[in-house]
Amino acid sequence: MRRVLLLGVGLAFAAQVSAQEPVIKRSAPMTMTGEIVDISCYKSKGVAGGTGAAHVDCAKICILQKDGAVGILTDGDGLFKIWGAAAKDKFAKVQPYIGQQVEITGTEVTLSNNYDVRSFDLQTVKRKGK
Repeated sequence: MRRVLLLGVGLAFAAQVSAQEPVIKRSAPMTMTGEIVDISCYKSKGVAGGTGAAHVDCAKICILQKDGAVGILTDGDGLFKIWGAAAKDKFAKVQPYIGQQVEITGTEVTLSNNYDVRSFDLQTVKRKGK
């Protein structure tokens, strides 16, 4: 029974670790500005329907109930998926900023098996201009 229990704990740990792909490349620290968005809503509804204050409630439903991913739609470089510690607990650290213009710091990361999505390991977030 002990072996089964240890195996179960080991598998649970492995599942948690593999939930985020390993980083194979990391940029120098950088700062970006833009809007925090729910990625699926932005991709399906575009700028008009998937961004801004009018979309905050829908975005939170997608994140909390449908496990949606959060990103930053930057002022010039496009969309980056938020990755790393800021993605824990359904993006609890960045949820208060959904639909708002923010300034974030961190590093752009390239993840194994995920070359088609630009990702950002967010370290700090604050409302733009504050």
